[in-house]
Amino acid sequence: MARETIDIQLTPEERSLLMRYGYPFEQIEQALKVCESSREIEIVAMDRFELERLIGDVCRSINQMKSGATQNHLLDLCDRLEAAERYGDGMLDTL
Repeated sequence: MARETIDIQLTPEERSLLMRYGYPFEQIEQALKVCESSREIEIVAMDRFELERLIGDVCRSINQMKSGATQNHLLDLCDRLEAAERYGDGMLDTL
């Protein structure tokens, strides 16, 4: 049975943070690497299990840091990932 996936739009900065601090599963890591050189917002599909683990790993990285800009960026990213998990919608709001 296929797992439900959630499409999540990620900025280049968010993708970089996930690669460095999110310890993604191989499938997500490969998807992030495919769009590594892109300076555009890209969509990365994740199933709920992968997303839960990614959120947990980002939170772990946040808790191991002292305060600072990177920690604040990770907190914002974690909020977005949690909202995607909760609502099943990982699209950015664009005006």
